[in-house]
Amino acid sequence: MRFRTAAAAMAASAVVAGSFIIVSPANADPEVTRADVEKAFDRAEAANEALNQLTVDAEDLDARIEEVSAEIAKIRKVYTVQRDELGADIVQQHMEQPLGPTVGLLGSKDPDLFIEGLSAIDALNTTRADALESFTRTRVELQKRRAQLAEHEDELAAKVAKAKKTEAQLTESYRKAKADFARLSAPQQSAMNEGGDVKPVSNSGSGAAKAAIAFAMSQLGDPYVYGGTGPDGWDCSGLMMKAYAAAGVSIPRVVGPQIAAGRKISAGELQPGDLVAYPSMAHIGMYLGGGKVIHAPRPGKSVEITSLSSGFGVYARVS
Repeated sequence: MRFRTAAAAMAASAVVAGSFIIVSPANADPEVTRADVEKAFDRAEAANEALNQLTVDAEDLDARIEEVSAEIAKIRKVYTVQRDELGADIVQQHMEQPLGPTVGLLGSKDPDLFIEGLSAIDALNTTRADALESFTRTRVELQKRRAQLAEHEDELAAKVAKAKKTEAQLTESYRKAKADFARLSAPQQSAMNEGGDVKPVSNSGSGAAKAAIAFAMSQLGDPYVYGGTGPDGWDCSGLMMKAYAAAGVSIPRVVGPQIAAGRKISAGELQPGDLVAYPSMAHIGMYLGGGKVIHAPRPGKSVEITSLSSGFGVYARVS
């Protein structure tokens, strides 16, 4: 599933040479501060992360629907064969002995033949009973899988509907952030558009952390894009996911689960490669050491190196 067309277009329209266009504030609008604008972008990023999670959930449901549909197709083939064989057996019996196999034995005066015949009938009925029992099990399993499929399809429809609402919230939050930005003075706008450091720093990590840092730093200067997972545009969690994927380590797609998948640590335990997030779980970056963090900040800016003190307060180490 993909819910990104509008969000990607929205983000792309905001980027001009890596930054927002500086515009003159409207005098009639209420005064806003840089902090107001940052909060507006934080709200938009929180909506983006919610949309990321819904996208992951929808893709998981898509996969489950495909899996259950394949299982239904296999069970349906077995069901059809068993049904046809059982039906053909019953029809054949009635064609050969319309009144049933027992009637043919009633006139027999040979006790041994009568007993042998009853034994054969008993074996036939046992075989048919086993076939009927097997057919019943298949039918019940088929009904169960169909119910599963219907449940997954209903859940997927609910996720899609919620994703559309969340994308609308993201669009509105982003519109508000841009409007607030436009009400700042030209010097304030310039100050906000000034990026952090985009120069690579010495990679003091080791193992997977070293490889993840190397990947993240190779993206310095790439633009922020809502829902971006590369190769030329990123959101914060998309960059972290792909950085660790490049190191051979799988972590979830979304900020909250990314932190939850690691081992929580304190600020004093931080090492290069550790994940650092806002307490709101709306934003995430990677610690580089020396109080520095690499992250994808927001629309209008690019992947950059910033200070750990710029809002990060939750820390986790990827195992």
